[in-house]
Amino acid sequence: HFDSILQKHFRSKYNESTTFADLAVLLWGPAHARFSDVVDLLGHASLKDDNRGESGVSLRAAIGERNAADVGRATLFISWTWRYSVKKFLEALRNYCADKKLPFSTTFAWICFFCNNQFTWLSGTQNDGVETFGDTVKQIGRVVCVVDSFRASTALYFSRLWTVFEVFIALISGVDIDFALMSDSEQELLDARISELKQSIKVDVMSAHATDENDEKKIKALIAGADGGPNAINAAVAKLFIKIVAECLAQD
Repeated sequence: HFDSILQKHFRSKYNESTTFADLAVLLWGPAHARFSDVVDLLGHASLKDDNRGESGVSLRAAIGERNAADVGRATLFISWTWRYSVKKFLEALRNYCADKKLPFSTTFAWICFFCNNQFTWLSGTQNDGVETFGDTVKQIGRVVCVVDSFRASTALYFSRLWTVFEVFIALISGVDIDFALMSDSEQELLDARISELKQSIKVDVMSAHATDENDEKKIKALIAGADGGPNAINAAVAKLFIKIVAECLAQD
């Protein structure tokens, strides 16, 4: 439904290449002039946030205001990056639910773009992201990593420190982790040679970066201080990645 809403609202501005970062600009304006020109999609900009005492709520809150049945307690924490194509990301989630036989109408996922109030987060007045995201991963208890490429060493997913952090928290907390490959990468995987597969499953979590320098220092310090340090996390992530590669090949 969200895909069709965006298509209807933004028309030619919304297409296959539109990323969530692009969508943020369409909704809330560019970074240098954030909230100077806001699009009131689903009424999220006009609804009052009781915590702030001002207009502007999360997209999730606006969706729930329209139809309470469309929101519910999340059983999936989605780990991903704003640099993904909106259409390809939503397709990956639909395919994941279909593969796992999860009913679309009663499966609820926590996705930061929708669940966080961006009027707070993008203004720089948000809470501690490390604490907030870490606690949310633990509370939900299941992480689905939407990965853009089976080549872990070049995937956007593993270049972003926040997604790496979410996997790290899940690993040290004993939270279940699943991977969902985007459809383009699934086809590349099926066409790949064994030699390519061996080279592709290499992860270096400490090479990932965050936009905010302080966030990056804090997250990397946490990873460095964990049992086994970065090498243990790299090995654990690689093992999980091997699992999804095997599952994709088995389904073919």
